[in-house]
Amino acid sequence: MSANVSPPRPSAPPRGEPDQQRVKFLVNSELLSDVSFLVGAKGTLIHGHRFPLAAGSDVFYRMFTAEKGAPPTTGGPIVVSDVEPDTFLEMLKYVYYDNPTISEDNLVDLYYAAAKYNLMGLKDRCRKFVATEEGSVMKIYQANVKHGFEELNDACLRTISRNPLVMFRSSDFLELPLDLVERISAGSKLRCNDDQLMDALRKWCKHQPEHQTEHFKKLSDQVKRHREQTRDYRCRKWLFFGPICYTIDPCKGTFHVTAQREVLHLYGVGMYVGCHENDQPMSLSVVVMDGEKMIRRSQANVPPRDDIYVYDCMFERVSLRAGTKVTVVCDGPRRQGETPLKKFTFWNRGFTWTGDSTVLKIEDGRNYEHTAIAYLLYQVKE
Repeated sequence: MSANVSPPRPSAPPRGEPDQQRVKFLVNSELLSDVSFLVGAKGTLIHGHRFPLAAGSDVFYRMFTAEKGAPPTTGGPIVVSDVEPDTFLEMLKYVYYDNPTISEDNLVDLYYAAAKYNLMGLKDRCRKFVATEEGSVMKIYQANVKHGFEELNDACLRTISRNPLVMFRSSDFLELPLDLVERISAGSKLRCNDDQLMDALRKWCKHQPEHQTEHFKKLSDQVKRHREQTRDYRCRKWLFFGPICYTIDPCKGTFHVTAQREVLHLYGVGMYVGCHENDQPMSLSVVVMDGEKMIRRSQANVPPRDDIYVYDCMFERVSLRAGTKVTVVCDGPRRQGETPLKKFTFWNRGFTWTGDSTVLKIEDGRNYEHTAIAYLLYQVKE
């Protein structure tokens, strides 16, 4: 015996309403219904209409028109046991009047229904949800283990890669299985540095007490293998140039960033690390201020090397609309303690910033003698 989702009471369709509202009235309505479905594990009865279903889906079209010699669907209800009623109704809303309710709780099942009935527009709608609703992505990424849609995994990984430091703070990140965490850590487009990635992996491993040591070794080995490759942040750079020198003087830098158009995203500051006669870690810090309020902070202790290199101080994405401004304050490299550190820097006389001035404007605070700033990492709206 089937259950039943109560349909709208059959009556005349609403008059004087927009077309969409008139069609909405027919979802799961017995009025003019010429096909029905037994949906989900309990066989819930849902009413449908062949014309909009066949017009919206070639799968329904073949089902109803006996294409390629298949017998036409007549008689009793069509059994759809692999889709639950709530999901089926949201799919009907898309087919009938293009207005499904998509959430982190139903997206994966709705994507399955869209794939089953070849509803490409609904699949696109689901992927757009993943691209815009960052707070839901980790939960969707885990839920997709059920079906393993690669295009949905790819959409989740793209969103995670664009703002990983926020994603790593999510409690849902700690609940991911090992194989999904491996896919994240193997990403070459993560907008975080390796130290930040390793911090996130340590936290995840501590949440897996039975396999903590085993998992951490596997993940850290993976990060080390990829470390030899250049990470592609998919960011643009505003470059800093000036006269080069070595100095033991404090190394700082303050500049103001104003978005000129569109939506501008800031991700970090590259800073030169190059020192003489030093075998101790060096400290770097970057702070982003909105007026008097600190909105982002990135700190790091970086190892010395024989050569000069740029360390990317990445922070959680800062999004600016046209005309809005933030202040970025950089400090370091410096040695922990009071001992002076001789380091590679730019002298602030004769320096310049170089980049696309139609996208952003940089006003330098000029409140320093020496700076190790190499570039600002940013991207326009994606």
